[in-house]
Amino acid sequence: MSKSIWKHNYVDGNLFRCIFLQKFKKIKTIQSFSRNSTVPKIFLKKAVQIHQGDTTAKIDFTKYKIGYKIGEFAVTRKPFSFPQKKKKKKINYL
Repeated sequence: MSKSIWKHNYVDGNLFRCIFLQKFKKIKTIQSFSRNSTVPKIFLKKAVQIHQGDTTAKIDFTKYKIGYKIGEFAVTRKPFSFPQKKKKKKINYL
């Protein structure tokens, strides 16, 4: 038997609690600190705020994101670019 058949998806208990509370209008947004949880089908067309270090990122889940880990959608790296060099002005002596 292969691993994908017997291994179940992990969803944090606090995440299910937030879904239940949102269903009864006790909370407005779902915040998740568990980046290793798998995205369940309940999250379809919902927005979740995911912890990514200093800030949180708001992510909308579509049918293509179901089954993946939540942490895959929170980008934690800053884009790197080389600094621009200043051009020297040409001086005309004529």
